[in-house]
Amino acid sequence: MDRRTLLVAGGAAAVLGLTGTPARAAARLPIFEWARPGGFFFPGEGVLDPPPLAVYDDNTGFADATASLPLRPRRVESLRAHAEAVLSDPRNTRRDPDKPARDRPQDLLRVRREDGTYVTAELDAWGDCDPDHAFPAALHRLADDVQDVRRTILRGGEPWRPSAVLLAAVRLDFEPDDARPWPAGVPKPDTSRLYAERRLRGEQARTVRRKMPLTGEKVWPGYRLTPAEYTAATWRHLLPHE
Repeated sequence: MDRRTLLVAGGAAAVLGLTGTPARAAARLPIFEWARPGGFFFPGEGVLDPPPLAVYDDNTGFADATASLPLRPRRVESLRAHAEAVLSDPRNTRRDPDKPARDRPQDLLRVRREDGTYVTAELDAWGDCDPDHAFPAALHRLADDVQDVRRTILRGGEPWRPSAVLLAAVRLDFEPDDARPWPAGVPKPDTSRLYAERRLRGEQARTVRRKMPLTGEKVWPGYRLTPAEYTAATWRHLLPHE
């Protein structure tokens, strides 16, 4: 299940929206972003996928929150215009109602128009490039464009290692194998909730990087909070606007 399912019972299969947020009200937002916000987990397992791509006003692109690269302005404008054309037509992001959404994370797309407003779309259960082919071809072509830019950044970019991390934790109702003590200097998660996220910066973020393994595996490392409380946790680096 995902966090949105827990918080919003009966949520729509795909939530699409157009926003008129002025650029000045969100000056730190990327001009284009494909992200997967929130957590997605089963008991003892979880996924915390970094944003595949975020591109900013200065033409710097970030892939997987691990690498950054200055991109050619013409390439950035091509991607921005492509995304605007696709996302401005709700038909391009509408899931086929005959193909029910599986338990997968929800993807968020956002692009800034030339007038400074944003158009956004939320894709339910896009998963690994929509294996069910539930979304239109136009969205798949945009995804191919995004992956092309992402690969360029991962191949030629510089490592992105800010002192800022997103720490995610899932409450466990059992003692995991090889549970380790919760690391000193890292704020403990809120165990009143099944899933919790915290944005940590400075010394706390550096402590996370030193003491908690960074893993993309389904099974997160297990930790002992108290003799009777356990959690599974992982983290990723934050992007500049996060």
